Amino acid sequence: MDIEGVIQVPVLRIVYRDISGMRKIQDPLVLTSKRGVIAMKMSKINLGEKAAYCIGKQTAEYLERLYSRKCNVPDQQNTEGLAELLTRSEKSVHIVGSDQLSEKFIQHLKDAGVSVKITVAYEIRENEEVDFSPLMEAKRILFGSSKSFRISQGRAMKLLKGKELYAIGRPTGETMKDMGYEPRGTFDDPDIVKILRQLSAKR
Repeated sequence: MDIEGVIQVPVLRIVYRDISGMRKIQDPLVLTSKRGVIAMKMSKINLGEKAAYCIGKQTAEYLERLYSRKCNVPDQQNTEGLAELLTRSEKSVHIVGSDQLSEKFIQHLKDAGVSVKITVAYEIRENEEVDFSPLMEAKRILFGSSKSFRISQGRAMKLLKGKELYAIGRPTGETMKDMGYEPRGTFDDPDIVKILRQLSAKR
């Protein structure tokens, strides 16, 4: 990601699992991130003929790029919007995602009578070797998940003081508030490039 004035601090690392034993998706497919698409491609998974649902445009773009498949995207590009779309459209789904899928999202589907199958395709782990020192020079810091904020707050709390903090998604913003921080902005649209360009253009 080459955007002038943007420094990336990789707080998390992704560990992909071999899910080749699954072979084929038999139910409508649900993807909560682009990494689920990558994991399926790495394991050579057959998507079958059922409908596909993606949490956002970026995930849908990856599915089309790697599988030449279209994906249904909710108007509200988060787990709430995705759950609403699925409960209106399907009776059973197969979710391919991380080891940290939203329990609230899954319970919402089950409470609506949707049968849920889950494949954990990748794990989100803390990057033990991350260097937080670039935060010293940063004016604005954008957090993409609750976990990345918790880790940053625990390991680099002093570097967050006096900064403009921003969150992608309401759950991340709520986590920041619960921990005593007030985000300057929360972005519901998870288009990271669009967000970073918007923030880097600020004076």
